[in-house]
Amino acid sequence: MNNDAYNNLTLRQRAYVDAIRQYGDDLGIDTTKEEYNRAELRGVSMEMKGTIWIPNWITHDQSRRADRGVFRIPEVPVGAVVEEEAVVEAVVIEEEPVLVTV
Repeated sequence: MNNDAYNNLTLRQRAYVDAIRQYGDDLGIDTTKEEYNRAELRGVSMEMKGTIWIPNWITHDQSRRADRGVFRIPEVPVGAVVEEEAVVEAVVIEEEPVLVTV
């Protein structure tokens, strides 16, 4: 499941976000957050493209800068699906003793 922000990305932007999701666990990156530092993104770029260059749509967009060397990419976290546990109630039916006459 993708979020609305992800659906508004171009195909190349989606490919990079998908790479963060795909390689994140292997690189020790928490993909549930929205902010990523330069080192994390360079690792993803190396896995995806074989270079350390982070895409310009991330580094040159001032609205994505959270701090020096930290970028906001709110498209990465995937909407969590919460599974509701079925509540099963045990019903005990007590049987009354039956009197048998002979």
